[in-house]
Amino acid sequence: MFTILLQAENYEVIEELSSIEGDEEYLIQEVDSEKFPLLSGLSTTEYLPVISEWMPYLMRELDFLIDQVQDIRSLEHLKKIKELAKKCKELEGSFLFITPFELD
Repeated sequence: MFTILLQAENYEVIEELSSIEGDEEYLIQEVDSEKFPLLSGLSTTEYLPVISEWMPYLMRELDFLIDQVQDIRSLEHLKKIKELAKKCKELEGSFLFITPFELD
């Protein structure tokens, strides 16, 4: 399960999106690195920082997932991630920190 943080350049957490059970099933995209160049780097053993300049690419990948996922809860979660990505895109120097690790 992944927690997603919107963080400022100084690592201050601006907003946090908690994981939902099973989110790794659709967020980890190991198979198709051409369609999912960012999410194909996601794993259950490493975090993934995504800088604001990369948000258009992440948002495109999230749109692909939104079109594929059937479960309402998963769709809502993906839409919330996309909202965070939009905020990150607007905040220069910010980044999304996607982590499988529990946070204090």
